[in-house]
Amino acid sequence: MDISQFELHARIEDTHWWFKARREIIFDQLKEYVPPGKGKVIAEIGCGTGGNLKFLQNYYQVVGVDSSPEAVRYARQRVNCSVFLSDFRDALSGRWHDLDAVILADVLEHIDDHAVFLRDLVTCLKPRSVLLITVPAHAWIWSQHDAILGHKRRYSAKSLRSLWNDLPVTELIFSPFNCLLFPVMVLYRKLKSDANASGASDLNLPSTVVNRLLYRIFSAERLLLKLSSLPWGLSYLAILKKSED
Repeated sequence: MDISQFELHARIEDTHWWFKARREIIFDQLKEYVPPGKGKVIAEIGCGTGGNLKFLQNYYQVVGVDSSPEAVRYARQRVNCSVFLSDFRDALSGRWHDLDAVILADVLEHIDDHAVFLRDLVTCLKPRSVLLITVPAHAWIWSQHDAILGHKRRYSAKSLRSLWNDLPVTELIFSPFNCLLFPVMVLYRKLKSDANASGASDLNLPSTVVNRLLYRIFSAERLLLKLSSLPWGLSYLAILKKSED
């Protein structure tokens, strides 16, 4: 990802509608399987500039890992927890038995060999621990936004699930999300990409009124996800549970 994007993320992710609503959706889903408590330990691999860690440290003991020096620098300034600049295999060595859950929030799409990455991660997890994954959906939505953020791919439900078909995990949750804004966001990205193929990402902070409206629409999906999986969306969310040895 372009270095300028780390500065942008650190500056807006506490207030930007997409980051705020995604954090709340992640927490709402995670707490069903890992009840909040300071005795519970959550690791975020690919923690970026620390927005999720900053939120989740109010409910859990958290630790962050990222391979980008720029991301880790911002994260360490913003959160009161350990943030490691390292490959997760090294950073979490000796800690796996403590981890109740691991979060990969929009990480896999950045990894060249995502299958090996996920296999190695699942191998390290202790039995019955939880892995929460979010990724961008639908290759046909690919736009300049993806290129600027350093994405290697967007996923179909089939291509994402294929990554863990042969791994020792049970799928607890699988659903698209960012459903309610899906038509608007698809149209916006297509129009923006066609108009300016060398433009910026979509993550600029809109006006206060628009930001609040988009946040309320997106965050309402917390309630919908309690009822059932959603029919479509800009992203996928999955929660996996490591099998017993």
